[in-house]
Amino acid sequence: MAAIKVYGFGPRVQPALIAAKYEGVEVQYEEVNPFKGCPAEYLEKFPLGLIPALEHGDFKLTECIAVASYIARENKANLHGKTQEDHAQVLRWMSFANTDVMALYQWFLPLVDSSRPYLKPTVEAAKAKALKSLDFLEKYLADRTFLVSERITLADIHLASVLGPAFATVLDADFRKSHPNVTRHFQTVAHQPQVLEVTGKEPVLCDKAAVYTPPKKEEKPKAAPAPKAEKPKAAPAPADDETPAEPKAKHPCEALGQAKSFPLDEWKRQYSNNETPVAMKWLDEHYDETAAQEYSFCRADFKYNEELTQTFMSANQVTGLHTRLEGSRKYLFGNMLVYGTTNASKIVGVYMFRGSNVEDIFSVAPDWESYEFTPLDYKKDRELIEKVWSWEGKVDGLECADGKTFK
Repeated sequence: MAAIKVYGFGPRVQPALIAAKYEGVEVQYEEVNPFKGCPAEYLEKFPLGLIPALEHGDFKLTECIAVASYIARENKANLHGKTQEDHAQVLRWMSFANTDVMALYQWFLPLVDSSRPYLKPTVEAAKAKALKSLDFLEKYLADRTFLVSERITLADIHLASVLGPAFATVLDADFRKSHPNVTRHFQTVAHQPQVLEVTGKEPVLCDKAAVYTPPKKEEKPKAAPAPKAEKPKAAPAPADDETPAEPKAKHPCEALGQAKSFPLDEWKRQYSNNETPVAMKWLDEHYDETAAQEYSFCRADFKYNEELTQTFMSANQVTGLHTRLEGSRKYLFGNMLVYGTTNASKIVGVYMFRGSNVEDIFSVAPDWESYEFTPLDYKKDRELIEKVWSWEGKVDGLECADGKTFK
């Protein structure tokens, strides 16, 4: 019989590995972190690069709830519960932990990871949603040791795995004092031998919740005060080997000079004043080989779609990005749209920009590295370009829910 292989990292893969300990199932675990790049052989098996993932012979599976449930399928330790009703409740609480409680990650990750964009409205909304869910849990656990039955189930394991990083960062001493039942439940599950065998350490409990600390601006040394001169003197002629002061830094695209073939401003007017199919016909006529030497297209994908919740909040995030791209306005046009539904969405954009270097255009926005940019070919990728620019049709199987235009 082929061995069961489990891939992933961090809290998302823990329920599957812990379930294996309870069920006595041997699994081969391989760490895969999409944020550091998925190996090519992994993407051949799982093209979307999702984690955790499971491989059992020819059978392949993704999504944390499904993977953990498959490993516990024999139910020797009753991780699915003893009855059909228990099993339904287990799935209910796993889903609750994986959606509502996961709002915690949108709260604490921007506070502790400098690579994550900090948008105060998004963080505060996530905090409010997470605390509302935890208030509900506090009441529910008032007369219960575990979520479903008198014994531990996948529901408890999944919830504790989600809560672990939050207790280490934002669920501080004050929270634990006001939420003793949630804290007791977490501590009970986290100290089970099978859980400790996977986590390898005692759970960390923070004293004070992490707060946002703006990055420090580099202080320029103060110039020494100029000595007072009794009489003004004529400035000495510069020596032959003197280097003149460097001019103030300009936008990288200024070095490209004036575009000779394609009027980007006129394209923006065509897009604004016509239906998208009509505007695209104009673009077909004017984006020729010469224009392709001066302007490029790219697709932008948000790297952390698993953290997205409400689609309107994601749209607000796009607004923030576009605001920070102001310095590139005369070199850039495009749409960034939110596809999908609440707790199951992604952010995808398509842009046309001056030159061919994405960094020259987007690095004016501090959070540009939170997006992955893929070059597009206008002729080959025209269907995708028109979909995103018209806000119609599905992208990656998802319908458009909201978005913003940059022009």
